[in-house]
Amino acid sequence: MAAVNFANIRRLLVDLPTDHDADGEHRPAVGDVFAPEQHASALAPSTLIVVGARGAGKSFWAGVLGQSDTRQLAAEVYPRLGLDRLVVTFGYNGFDAGSAVTRRTVEARTQNGQHDSALIFWQSVLLRSALAAINDLEAKETIATFISKYKDPEDFEVRLREVDQALDADDKTCLVLFDALDTLSRDWAQLTKLTDALFEACWMLRARRRIRAKVFIRPDQLNDEGLKFVELPKLRSARVELDWSPTDLYGLLFTRMVEAEQDADGEDFEVLCREAGYPIPETSAERIRNWELAWSEEAQKRVFERIAGRYMGKSATKGATYPWTYKHLADGRDVVTPRSFLKLFVEAARHMPAPINQVITAEGIRHGLREASKTRVEQLALEYPWIKRALAPLAGLKVPCQSWEIHEAWEASNTTAIISKAAKSEGFLPPYQKSSVSNAEEDLEAAMARIGVLSYRTDGRADMPDLFRIASRMLKLGGVALKSRS
Repeated sequence: MAAVNFANIRRLLVDLPTDHDADGEHRPAVGDVFAPEQHASALAPSTLIVVGARGAGKSFWAGVLGQSDTRQLAAEVYPRLGLDRLVVTFGYNGFDAGSAVTRRTVEARTQNGQHDSALIFWQSVLLRSALAAINDLEAKETIATFISKYKDPEDFEVRLREVDQALDADDKTCLVLFDALDTLSRDWAQLTKLTDALFEACWMLRARRRIRAKVFIRPDQLNDEGLKFVELPKLRSARVELDWSPTDLYGLLFTRMVEAEQDADGEDFEVLCREAGYPIPETSAERIRNWELAWSEEAQKRVFERIAGRYMGKSATKGATYPWTYKHLADGRDVVTPRSFLKLFVEAARHMPAPINQVITAEGIRHGLREASKTRVEQLALEYPWIKRALAPLAGLKVPCQSWEIHEAWEASNTTAIISKAAKSEGFLPPYQKSSVSNAEEDLEAAMARIGVLSYRTDGRADMPDLFRIASRMLKLGGVALKSRS
């Protein structure tokens, strides 16, 4: 049997992709697909609302459903969902592609901010997307034309019913996807109105047999107190959240490594798995469904200890490597995203010096956490442009701490006023819609807690997970150091 070349496995990790989008240059490929069993409900055509933080997989799953080859693999993994009978179109995903509308079109056609006009707009988007699913030439017309032609509700219902019947005759279901909703508007009030109207338009599809919608949305948007749609409690209760367990994430890591090695015509990771007693199945679907390394904690630990060693130090006092990564990548809501998880291992593999008899080291893992922290804050800033301004004054503060200590740091740097001014001048959504003058710091703290950047101890003290603390240069007794020792 060939000896394992750990350097080759390091190179696999270094080149793993960590980011995907629904319809851009980073769209998912068949080899990228890993489907945890609990995500079946998120892919089901009957599920309207799918909730996930940035990096949890919203755009990834939208991309999987939106492409025929990846959707076919998902259909093999989840045969009971009927994904092979879907015709998938995009209503909105932040790209100018297919039937999807762009943000500029949204802005131009909903300028008056009235709910009724926003509702007619989204109904027009849904109808045009459904017509595209049956290759009707009318789908090539502009949204402005659709709004004009189908502003009468009876005309809209008649045409939608005709499309529904055409799909039924072909035993097909049209699924219209909506992703990247945070980019719909830079104004909180307008974003809330657009989201409200979208929910109502999608909810009305219940009367149709073969036309469905799926909305991928951030938790804070779904929980926006400004939403007024009367059926919102039902939507929230029926939502599916994109949660990833430790075994899910390690399963994702190992299946990605297999695909990368096969693309490179290598065999070292395959040999390592075979030596551990877990030979790699031939097909992607078999690996997802039947391979122990995709779901068994015991199997994953055994292989991961060959890759990274057993402990984060010379003994168990520093913790075991397998659970350490998940624990330190969790945000304030105990959520770990695939993007951060994969990023940690890519950076761990880049860390030098390289070990001889394993792939990565404990110090490499700590280095990977530091880099994942920096990347996570950068990614978070894409959705919340105010977050860096909120974190910067907290550098040097030791956590856990009292809330007033955080407020003092913000007051000393005039943080809330700076954020409010920047939101207006740069055109991004502020952390809160309207703050009382005397409690702006409390509002900012609450906003950070809502998105998982802050958490709280049982004694009420504020804490910050390592995922954000390290990049924010905040201190913690016994925590991972801000700089590498090597």
